[in-house]
Amino acid sequence: MLNGNEWHQLHGDFLSDTQHLMGRADECLSHLELISDDKDAIECLLGTLQQIAGKSDAAHVQAIASFARQLRYLLYFASAAGRLQPKALISLRQCLSLLSWQIELVDPLTGQLPLDDSEQQHLLEQFGCCCGIGQVESSPAVPVEWPVPLTSVHSETALGERGERSSTL
Repeated sequence: MLNGNEWHQLHGDFLSDTQHLMGRADECLSHLELISDDKDAIECLLGTLQQIAGKSDAAHVQAIASFARQLRYLLYFASAAGRLQPKALISLRQCLSLLSWQIELVDPLTGQLPLDDSEQQHLLEQFGCCCGIGQVESSPAVPVEWPVPLTSVHSETALGERGERSSTL
């Protein structure tokens, strides 16, 4: 982790570089909103997210690096599967907006991002669901218990009835 003086020297470059990269990401997304299977726009966005993660790693801003990597991972698989539908692109825009906002919130004195990652995780889940990659679980799993155990007697009876019906047809 960087001390306050080291971070203060690095902050200007980090902020300038990541803001520039976020502008590029926004342009790539705008192209995708026009043509959802534009391979060049997808590659540009994937590369831009990778650069944001790298710049964030170099500046020791792990929350942003992790978010950019996870978003890139989901985008990669969604694009490979051809699942970048309009709803997914809306969710992707929300993720990029949060990423941009969080870059602005990095403390210029310490380099820390004083937020938890719950909103990041929520938006990543939402994007994954829109792409058919993940599933949001709204409630805990409930075990299913059958009131009457299935026995071989029931199975034989059912098979016998089906056999009788087919012979009468």
